Amino acid sequence: MNFGFLALSVAALFSPQDLLIHGGTIRPGVTGSGDGRLLALDPVPALLVKDGVIVASGDLDHLRALGPAAAVLDLDGAVLIPGLQDAHGHLLGLGEMLEQVDLVGVQSYSELIRLVTAAAENLPAGAWVLGRGWDQTRWEGAEFPHHAALSEAVPNNPVLLDRIDGHALLVNHAALELAGLIGEDSVEPDPSGGRILRDEAGQPTGVLIDRAMGRVTRWLPPARKEDVRRRILAGVHRALAVGLCCVHDMGTDRLTLQVLSELRDGGQLPLRVAAYLPGNSLLRVDELDGLADLGDSRFQVAGVKLMVDGALGSRGAWLLADYTDEPGHRGLRRFEDLELVRLVRICAEAGLQPAIHAIGDAAVRQVLDAYGVVAAEFPSLRALRPRLEHAQVVAPGDWHRLAALGVIPSMQPTHATSDLRWAEDRLGAARVRGAYAWRRLHSAAAPLAFGSDFPVERPDPLEGIYAAITRQDAEGNPEGGWLPGQRLSAAEAVAAFTSGAAFALGEEATRGSLLVGYAFDGTVLDLDPFTLDSKSAGQLLGAKVLLTLVDGEIVFDGR
Repeated sequence: MNFGFLALSVAALFSPQDLLIHGGTIRPGVTGSGDGRLLALDPVPALLVKDGVIVASGDLDHLRALGPAAAVLDLDGAVLIPGLQDAHGHLLGLGEMLEQVDLVGVQSYSELIRLVTAAAENLPAGAWVLGRGWDQTRWEGAEFPHHAALSEAVPNNPVLLDRIDGHALLVNHAALELAGLIGEDSVEPDPSGGRILRDEAGQPTGVLIDRAMGRVTRWLPPARKEDVRRRILAGVHRALAVGLCCVHDMGTDRLTLQVLSELRDGGQLPLRVAAYLPGNSLLRVDELDGLADLGDSRFQVAGVKLMVDGALGSRGAWLLADYTDEPGHRGLRRFEDLELVRLVRICAEAGLQPAIHAIGDAAVRQVLDAYGVVAAEFPSLRALRPRLEHAQVVAPGDWHRLAALGVIPSMQPTHATSDLRWAEDRLGAARVRGAYAWRRLHSAAAPLAFGSDFPVERPDPLEGIYAAITRQDAEGNPEGGWLPGQRLSAAEAVAAFTSGAAFALGEEATRGSLLVGYAFDGTVLDLDPFTLDSKSAGQLLGAKVLLTLVDGEIVFDGR
């Protein structure tokens, strides 16, 4: 395919800051096949980049004559693909996790206690012990823990441990006591949209779900600006190291917005960040005025994130019918219908994209209903490209509504491969067939936008591409893939992490591909993901990111 050249009257316009890229496989991206599939575009021999924008593509000698002064990047046989994006992540959360007790993959409650006890030994009495990543479904019995053993092991420090999904906490007696949640006089009721799990004596077990988490988190010492800056930078550098050029940062609070803006203004933000404000707190139009017009290509306020339910692993996702493994419980609903409509209307009036977390099928339906109501009042809502974050369980009757309303499914492939061990227990054999259904959504809706929801999952997009192609965990289970009819091709999976994520930001004409006129964001790998299928995709788990480039600048070098 001939991509043509952007005519330049004077070759000397190029400088050593510009780039001539060649010497490997250059994959421009994907194209539609006409039957709904996406196919990889043919590789090109070379690219010429000026001022961070691709200005020519094609024959190496011709490009060398166009830009004789440009610096040369020889790929040395490596593979350049469009810069990878994460359409749903949490930079501050990633930086925080790097400083906390890492509980990801812990195989038992006793192992968790050992790790937390070791951390507490290095802290003064009364200091908080923070950790993240525990998942009781990995433990024998798969039951939520009781704080008693943890409290006995760590009596002198309040302990707060986030579950892997970020929708439940495990705290010890010291933390419960500080929050006034334990004792003979404690009759704290469950908050709306939350649960305080209790034992047979009616006392808290130490597990708090969704809105109940705030009963303890409010007692944490507030983060200082320098803490936020340090953690953001740690998250940014981790993202660059796994090949990410852009992150859609979900739930960016005001202090984090300020830090990101200052980093951008000081030339210290090498990653593109699209921020989404946390909308479950009080949201007013006057607070949002002008935010849609602020920022630039490196940092922008793109929208507002709302959460209408919890997570499936902690049984907080809001379902249309009871949980199969907990009859009588359908999850946690965070908003009444009219309130959700009001919040979406505020987003539309402010010109900010609504991005709504909805995991259960009841939550998905409520979001689609709200979008339908507001779209009738504000036809401009469709142009904002309203988003459905996670969309893990969708009722069959609602598939077509995403396309009808112009809703973008923003999904995380590694959620499926993390949850496949227990998802059918939660949902039952029939309902689970409508869960994590990327293929169905790819066929029925706007382009898929993929991410990881880091730090819930690891931020590595290659792991997400692997999961989308195989529907298997890192060990290759189950054989043949879980619900394999929902697998994607390599081109479709890569597109969701590149052009699909760019589409979700309304930037599909300027980012997400390596075409003339596009900003040059690129990820250089030691393999070609476009050549893989479900049998060979395991190579992605051992692949190496060699370079990450943003606006034509090398921002990570792993060679």
